Amino acid sequence: MKYLAIFLLMFASFQNHAVVKRHDVDPDLYKVNSIPQFYVDMPFQGGSVLIDKHWLLAPAHVIYTFMYDYQDKPIMVHGVENQIAQIIIHPDYKKVEGDWSEGDPTPLMEQLNNAKDIALIRLSKPVTHIQPIAIYEGNEELGMEITGFGRGAIGTGITGEEHDSEGPSLTTYAWYQVTKFFSDWAFTQDDYQMHVYNNVITEAKAHWLRFTFEQGADALPLEGTIGSGDSGGAAIIYQGSTPVLVGLAAWREIEGDLENYTLGKYGSTAVLTRVSYYQDWINKHINKGQ
Repeated sequence: MKYLAIFLLMFASFQNHAVVKRHDVDPDLYKVNSIPQFYVDMPFQGGSVLIDKHWLLAPAHVIYTFMYDYQDKPIMVHGVENQIAQIIIHPDYKKVEGDWSEGDPTPLMEQLNNAKDIALIRLSKPVTHIQPIAIYEGNEELGMEITGFGRGAIGTGITGEEHDSEGPSLTTYAWYQVTKFFSDWAFTQDDYQMHVYNNVITEAKAHWLRFTFEQGADALPLEGTIGSGDSGGAAIIYQGSTPVLVGLAAWREIEGDLENYTLGKYGSTAVLTRVSYYQDWINKHINKGQ
C-alpha cells in the first residue's frame, strides 16, 4: 500500500480548502464568528499562533522565503498592526523537493515525515492588547479531544474537498507581483470564513500527532479534519476554560494513487506538528530574544 502525504498549503496548487465536516451535521455549526485571539493570518496563505507577546509559531512550510522578504514587513495581530522582526526556521526543516503531480508518492511521504516543520516569527513590538496562548508541556496527547481551526473552502466526509472552493487565485498572486512595488502588505486569508472542528488524537509519536476522520457512532458531534490550505491552524485542548496549544495543522496521509484519490473523506488521517516536542527549541529562542 502506498501512502501520499500532501501539504495542507501547496503553493503550486493555489488552493485553500479548510475544515472538512460531517455530512450529517448542519455546516453552520462549524462556523466561527469570533476569531480566536491567538490566531494570526500569515502573508499569502496559512496561519500562525501567538505564543508570547513577541513571538508567533507556525509550520515552516507557510514561510514563503522564495518569494517574500519578511524582514520588517507588516503583519496584523488581531486588529493591531505589528512588524516581523525575524524568522527562525528549525534547522532540521527541509523544503519538499520534486514534482509530485504524478508518480510514486513514497519519497514525498518520507520527506514530509522526516522534516521538522516548525518556525518562529519574532514581532518587533510587544503584543499587549490580547493574551498569547499557553503551550502544552506534557507528552500525553494520545486520546486528547482537540479543537482545531481553519479558514477556507467546504467539504464533507462523503464528498471530500469540493474542488470549486478555491483560495487565492492565480490572478491574486499575479496582482501581488504588481502591488508589491507600491505596498509592503501581502494578501492573507483574513476574509475567508473560519471553521472549527473536533477530533481525538490517535497517535503521538516523535514530532507528529495524528488523528482519523471518523463517521457515524464513532464520530464526535462536530467531527472534522483539516484540509488543503489550512496549514498553521491551531489544534488546542482546554484546561478548565483556558485554551492550550498542542498542535499545528501540517499535512495528511492519503492511501492510493494521487490521480484517483479524493482528499478529505471519512477514514483519512491528518497530521499535526507536535508542539510539545519542540518546547526546548522554542524556549531557547524566546528566552534569547527577551
